[in-house]
Amino acid sequence: MKQAVAYYRVSTQRQGKSGLGLQAQQAVVESYCRNHEYELVQEVIEVKSTRKYQIRLWEALEFCKKQDATLMVARLDRLGRDVEQIARLVKSEVDIIVTDNPHATRFTIHILAAVAEEQRQRISETTKEALEAAKQRGVILGKNGKALSVANKQAAETFAQKLSPLLKRLKHKGITSVRAISQELNRRKIPTFRGVGRWHPSTVSILMNRLK
Repeated sequence: MKQAVAYYRVSTQRQGKSGLGLQAQQAVVESYCRNHEYELVQEVIEVKSTRKYQIRLWEALEFCKKQDATLMVARLDRLGRDVEQIARLVKSEVDIIVTDNPHATRFTIHILAAVAEEQRQRISETTKEALEAAKQRGVILGKNGKALSVANKQAAETFAQKLSPLLKRLKHKGITSVRAISQELNRRKIPTFRGVGRWHPSTVSILMNRLK
């Protein structure tokens, strides 16, 4: 019977949330071993830390080399999120099986890791852009962001109510498009909600939506 060493990586803070807590990883690896005639000779558990490299992972690899065993993981991201690190893994002399993609070759594992890293980078960039856009709109972010956001929304709605009579007068004069309204507000030097900058069609649209 072939031998296998299981490598489990967990975070004590997020074990249950991801669906890949310790018990979940053990269940899928043990099931794979039973169904494919592998003897699970060792289990290595690593608790995620702030360190870039996973010390116990390399211990698991050394154990595999000594026992001529296969390294078994529940999912690719359990090996880590660093492409260079995974490249070192696939270049080692140890066979690796990812149980949710057991037909993946060493080359495939490397490619999948690179694609996953690219996706994370894009998500990170998109998130940063969204946060910056939120700041530009006046949304207060940070430790107490949720509470401050609620207060910020209430203040914005109060501000909109104060401008409501003026918007009605402009409507009676035939000034109804958001572009025309923004131009008129700027002409009258009506301050924006933040008191800085100029009115734009987009900010007028937000203002009018708050009044609906």
